[in-house]
Amino acid sequence: MHSLIGSGSFMLYGFASQLRQHSSWFAALSEAQQQQLLAQARQLQLGADQRLFSRGDEFDGIYVLLSGALLIAGVHHSGREALLTIVEAGDWIGEIALFDGKARTHDAIASLPCQLLHLNSAALQLLVQQDPLWWQRFGQLLTEKMRLVFQALEDISLLPSSVRLARRLLMLCRLHQQDERNLIPVHQEQLGQLLSLSRQTINQLLQQLVASGVIRTNYGEIEVLDLKLLKQAAETPTD
Repeated sequence: MHSLIGSGSFMLYGFASQLRQHSSWFAALSEAQQQQLLAQARQLQLGADQRLFSRGDEFDGIYVLLSGALLIAGVHHSGREALLTIVEAGDWIGEIALFDGKARTHDAIASLPCQLLHLNSAALQLLVQQDPLWWQRFGQLLTEKMRLVFQALEDISLLPSSVRLARRLLMLCRLHQQDERNLIPVHQEQLGQLLSLSRQTINQLLQQLVASGVIRTNYGEIEVLDLKLLKQAAETPTD
């Protein structure tokens, strides 16, 4: 099970500046609203490969990731796994079930040690009882995510596969930078699932980046050698 650390007002409020930097939704709240939200939060820690929740679990609140990375995935009845997205610092998860009251739609598993804040069901109910406008604010959190989903669908339809791969690698660089080295622990199959591309296509695109001196590949790992060239590869002719 994940580790519950507790509240501790001084420590929690210390996360406010971090959340304002990484979460546009949190930054748009007034200072009083931010403090009201944090006053109801509890800290959680997950170890690598530890599960936060599973598809079918009952709703137990919403979470925001402070550090680490979470994989959001689903398993088909055939046994095949689909990796949908990687949650970054500042991302909120779990708000869909806040509105419909239904079970979790996917699995959430830590790919790295994670630190999160958790607002459980009772805390959320207290917030909306104190101020019903919290429903509108949580609705804005949900619609913000929907906009990102539509943007991702548009990228799949309009952007070249090479550009989408480069942009995904740039995003993963921010998650996995170590001592000025960009080592990304990811398998080609996972990249294919994230980008809706076959493993063969992913392999061909990666080999092109290798030949250009942009990256180096090892089993289960990609090292970005030239960040400037990768940023160039992520641009479209109209950028």
